[in-house]
Amino acid sequence: MTLAGQDAATQRLSYSWLLTARREDLAHFRRMASLATRAWGQAPGVTEVVLHGVTELLSNVARHVPDPRCTLELTLVGGAVQVTVHDRSTALPVITLPDWTAEEGRGLWLLREMADDLGFALTDDGKRVWVRVSEERAHF
Repeated sequence: MTLAGQDAATQRLSYSWLLTARREDLAHFRRMASLATRAWGQAPGVTEVVLHGVTELLSNVARHVPDPRCTLELTLVGGAVQVTVHDRSTALPVITLPDWTAEEGRGLWLLREMADDLGFALTDDGKRVWVRVSEERAHF
């Protein structure tokens, strides 16, 4: 299910999807995020980081969370796009210096390096993890 919203007072535009995180569905949600960033007139560099964020955050739910039901939100506020995933696990992510010879384990570290902000917080029913990127930051 896709929910779209607009708050004129805060100049906030958003899309939200209730989903079950599965690796085979990542391409679909990347396409949806790409359409949203295009509709919002975002630069290719912003879209690239947003798509990486969608892939990484949903992949982590699919891989690490026993209940893969979650919410994916894309929000445009003040010129920055934020990708947020809400899931039902209270296990917070751990970001460490990657082992460059390993096949996995560097996604959140890379996102943190590319984005303006990467964070996470516990919620009443699990946690939320987010990545925020603005056009100024996306020129790498």
